[in-house]
Parts: sequence; structure tokens; C-alpha cells
Amino acid sequence: MPDPILPKNRLGPLVSYGDAWLAAIIDSSDDAIVSKTLDGIITSWNRGAERMFGYSAEEAVGQHISLIIPNARRTEEDQVLAAIRQGQRVDHFETVRQTKDGRLIHISLMVSPVRDAENRIVGASKVARDITERKRLEEDARAMDRERRAAFAREQKARAEAEAVNRSKDEFLATLSHELRTPLNAVFGWARMLADGRLDAEMTRKATDAILRNASAQIQLVEDLVDVSRIVTGKMQLELRPVDLKVVVEAALDAVRPAATIRDITLDVAIDPRLDLIVGAPERLQQVVWNLLSNAVKFTPKRGRVQVEVRLADAEVQLTVSDTGQGIVADVLPYVFDRFRQGDSGSTRRYGGSGLASRWFAISWSCMVALFGPRALVSDRARRSRFSSRSLP
Repeated sequence: MPDPILPKNRLGPLVSYGDAWLAAIIDSSDDAIVSKTLDGIITSWNRGAERMFGYSAEEAVGQHISLIIPNARRTEEDQVLAAIRQGQRVDHFETVRQTKDGRLIHISLMVSPVRDAENRIVGASKVARDITERKRLEEDARAMDRERRAAFAREQKARAEAEAVNRSKDEFLATLSHELRTPLNAVFGWARMLADGRLDAEMTRKATDAILRNASAQIQLVEDLVDVSRIVTGKMQLELRPVDLKVVVEAALDAVRPAATIRDITLDVAIDPRLDLIVGAPERLQQVVWNLLSNAVKFTPKRGRVQVEVRLADAEVQLTVSDTGQGIVADVLPYVFDRFRQGDSGSTRRYGGSGLASRWFAISWSCMVALFGPRALVSDRARRSRFSSRSLP
């Protein structure tokens, strides 16, 4: 059988004609098999290299190997040639090369020294395998793994939040039962004493006052709970009409002034004289201002200060309630308007609270959003809380 005839510019000079069989195997390989000098000049370029990099043997042989090396990876060639000069092999070196049409492909390299008859290193033989598809599959697998981990983390977070909400609801209901029972016990006790007929005129008047006071507290609590229910079901209705915000603020201040006086808390009010009528729901606005002021007075220490400011800003009316109390911790801040959340229960007990202040904030927030859109905000200034909302006049 005649030996195969191979183009010299594809496989370079052969040591002997009998090496043509080995050269034919090299030329038929799917891998890119390339030889080069120690200066990086290409001396052979098989069909696999043509298919992989897009250059024909005629185009590649005689060129520097940097022909297929991206600029960012040029230093790799210096490192490879340095290893070859030392007689070392480079095995399974994964890198990136550039094709004739500019595509970047991932390859795995094996580079070996080429020696002459006197065992001197005269060049290098390189076998490159395209691993682009493998890299893509690996990246897809990593992306899927990241997504699974992210989905698991989201699920865990959602579950933790759901459990926290359920706990908050349980705590809310427990506190609510206490809130409902306390005034009822007082009403029942005083009514029982009245029914027994054992009270004189002074005690009868005192019993009547206590019954009315606790009944009023019960009515207020029920009304607040009805408001919460309306918020949840989206049935809160607002009757809009022109409102004098100065009158609303003064009414809310009058309601909290006795509690502030007992604790020697200064109430400051600053109302912009340019303020005109705005469109709003007077009852709800007064409820909002009263809720915020009541909470501010409650958590402000004796001889502290609570300030209400109403001013025009950028064609809007800005209402701000601030105090010199303990402020809001960062962990609680995102949930301050949630219906079933509250701050540290120890703090609530310290200030004699019912634990239902969260309902006031929820109602206030919902009223402000319904009146003016979702533009109410709350900020924490270390030891000082500040609530504000803006609306179009």
C-alpha cells in the first residue's frame, strides 16, 4: 500500500517518510494539534486546528501563536514557553482562545517539549480540546444550583416571616383579650355594687363615672378594631371636604395636653401662616394626629418635648410629629405600621402601654395612604422619633 501524501505546510517537515502514518493520524484528529518553535512561531497546524480556530494551515503556519491568543491572556504563552524550555509538560491547562471570527472559546491544553536527535528542546507540541460546551453546561449547572439555593433562602425567609406574623397575631389576640376584659371587669364590678344598693351618693357618682369612663374606653377599642377590619377588607371610606389643618392639630393637642401636663412634657406647635384649606377627611386627620401625639407623649420621658409642625414645602403641606423619646430601633422600623407588630414588650410595659399601639399606627398609615397616596414616611434619629407625611393642598 502506498504511503499517504501529506502537505508539508499542514504538518511541517517530517523526520522520515515513514512518519507519514503518524502524521495522518494527527491530521485526522478532532483535537487541534499544533507545533511551534521556542519563539512561538507556528510550524504545523492540523485539520482539527483549522476547524477549531477557523484559520487554514496556509494562514497559520509561520505566524506567531498569539494569532489565537486574546490580548488579556498573552502572558500565559510566556509562562508556557518558559516551562517548555525547562523540559516540563503542561497538562490540562484550561484557558480561552480566540477564533478567526473573533469568538472566544474555552479549551484544555496539553503542551510537551519537542526534542531533536541530540535531545535538545527545539520547540513545543500542543494539543487543544474545545471544552466550550462543557463549560456552558457547568455554568448552567452552577446557575441552577444558585437559583435553587436562592429559592430555598426565599422559602426559608417567607416561612420565617409567616411564622413571625402568626406569633404577632397570637400576641395581638392575647393582648386584645386583656384589653377587652379590663374595662368590662371594671364596669361589671361597679354595676354589681350599684345593684346591691350598698353605695352612698358619693360612691354612686364615682361608680357612674367609672362605668362611663370604662365604657368609653371599650367603645374606642371596638371602633379601632372595626377600623382595622375595614383596612384589611379594603372597605375604609373617607368623606373628603375642605379642612382647616390648624383646627385639626389644635383639637388633637387639646386631647393629649392633660397627659403631657402631668408628665411636664412641653408641647410645641409651629404652623405655617401661609397654610390654607386642604381637601381631606377631618375626622381621620384628627385621628392620625391624635394617635401620633398620644404615642409621642407616652414614650417621651418627663420634662421632654413633643413638637408638631405644619408647613408648606414645594407646593405641598408637610405634617411632622417629633419627640425626644427613646426613638425606634432599626429592627422594628420596617414594621412600625404593621397591624400586628409592636416594639419590645418590655418597653411597652415600662411605659404602662396596652400593647395595642400598633393598631393606631396601622390605622394612621392607612388613612394617610388613602388620603394622600403612599408617601407617608418614618425616620429614626437615634434617641428621637420623627413621623411626617406630605399631601397636595
